Amino acid sequence: MRVVVVDLDGVDGADLALERAYERAAALDDGATPATTYARDVRAPGAADGFIGDGATAAMASRTCARAWTALRAGGTVIARGGDAARDAAVLAGFADVVVDATRGVVRGTKPAWARGTAFSLKSRAVRVVTADAGWGADADVDDELIDESALLTELDVNSTAVKYDDCDVGAGKKACKNCTCGRAEAEAAEESANAKSEETFVSACGNCALGDAFRCAGCPYLGQPAFKDTDAVGTKVELDLGDDL
Repeated sequence: MRVVVVDLDGVDGADLALERAYERAAALDDGATPATTYARDVRAPGAADGFIGDGATAAMASRTCARAWTALRAGGTVIARGGDAARDAAVLAGFADVVVDATRGVVRGTKPAWARGTAFSLKSRAVRVVTADAGWGADADVDDELIDESALLTELDVNSTAVKYDDCDVGAGKKACKNCTCGRAEAEAAEESANAKSEETFVSACGNCALGDAFRCAGCPYLGQPAFKDTDAVGTKVELDLGDDL
């Protein structure tokens, strides 16, 4: 294992002096060290706590981290003196797991084991081709979530009868329509025939039916009709004179 230490202690803060100090560290100079030379550590401590302070020194830290990246092998570690600016420079250079050790005032980073630009082929997903004539269908062998038709109707539903309407939607109290098909016309005709027959065979029990409504019983078939003579036939028309007092 070869460790290269860039020590800037005692060097002035001028950019030129810093640049020369880095140049003297030939192991980290551009082109002086072949790539992936060092297997473990490249240490590049700064000159002082304020080394990463202004813009010039921050740029120097960025160059140092970039050179350390080139000199390190995959999995190697870089240790640089500084704070947040040195951490940012290490992250921008490509180091992973960059942490700041506040007690020692250093930044540590690891060069990832993978190489930049590494390609990895993903297994292509099989594409299902659907033909134009493929339609929706049910699998006869699969009965999941199918409803049993015998459970749709209960015994009460089976035994119940439909409601029968006898008014042809004409409303209660109205006569059957002209083209009645529900049977109301036949029912009315049968009722009228029964009423007429009952009137013909009716025999008054009280004998007051001909006297008028004032003398008739509650169930008298002549209610609502004018008074008539006992000798008149039932249903005879009565002609009234304007002089009649009803």
